[in-house]
Amino acid sequence: MADSTSVSKVRLGPVPPPGLMKAEVPWMSTVRNGNLPYEERVLRKVRSILNKLTVEKYYILRTQLIDSGITTPSILQGVTSLIFSKAVMEPTFCPLYAFLCSELSVYLPSFPPDEPQGKQITFMRILLDICQATYESANLKAGETRQQIMTGASDEDLEYGCREKRRSLGNIRFICELSKQRRAVLTIVRLILKHLVEQDDVEVNVEAVCLLLNTVGKQLDESSSKSRVTNDVYFDRLKDLLTIHPQLETRLKFMICDILDLRANNWVNPRHPNQVQDKAINELIRPLEVQKKLGRIRFAERTTDWKKSIFTEISPR
Repeated sequence: MADSTSVSKVRLGPVPPPGLMKAEVPWMSTVRNGNLPYEERVLRKVRSILNKLTVEKYYILRTQLIDSGITTPSILQGVTSLIFSKAVMEPTFCPLYAFLCSELSVYLPSFPPDEPQGKQITFMRILLDICQATYESANLKAGETRQQIMTGASDEDLEYGCREKRRSLGNIRFICELSKQRRAVLTIVRLILKHLVEQDDVEVNVEAVCLLLNTVGKQLDESSSKSRVTNDVYFDRLKDLLTIHPQLETRLKFMICDILDLRANNWVNPRHPNQVQDKAINELIRPLEVQKKLGRIRFAERTTDWKKSIFTEISPR
């Protein structure tokens, strides 16, 4: 008989994993059943549309965006912010987003002002207000970022500064692309260019100035004789930077030389004079829509001919 004081040996088997707790209302069910707020559902739909936006799918997705359910000023504000964020962080698609905004300004609804003497709330007004706020905020942060670099800031601060700089340059390019679609925005571009060039610490803005002139410099020169004379002053200022600031980064010096050569060669790249100029975004989109319509017509004609041939064969003689 075993001693009562002896400890019995128990074999411990593998511990089963804890069971997953099943939610009373699954997340997908919440989305499908429409339990999310209406505004959140609309913004999710718009975000999904923007993620799929391409030149080939433009007209289909534009129609879906217009019909997404923008019924309040708050939703219009959220949709505009989504489009702006996508445009400034994806410079490759900036012309496409600018063309989209030009058309949405016609099709999206407008709303009465919040104040009795206020202006009507429209898509384009909200968009330009966001562009202005972003530009003014970037100017305040540009000096801080440069000071951080000189004083040896942390990696996180430098990464944040680079991200803000990228957003600022994307904003300037987006405004320039908007000016190609709407002539009224060209006045805003002139004001931005004047502000960037006439600042005391102009070397900080060299990249932004070169980007702006590379995007719409030709349009500014051709808009009026007065605008061309004003541009002469700006280009002389860029030339002076090469001699006044010899400590300027090599990358920025090459940017200035490239933009000077481009204008001197009548806005044709001197390195590739025979290169075919890029088509405007509307010249790319509209022919595609015409081709699709012709394709649908031809398909319908082929279908009609096929039906006629079938009926001819099976019809009794």
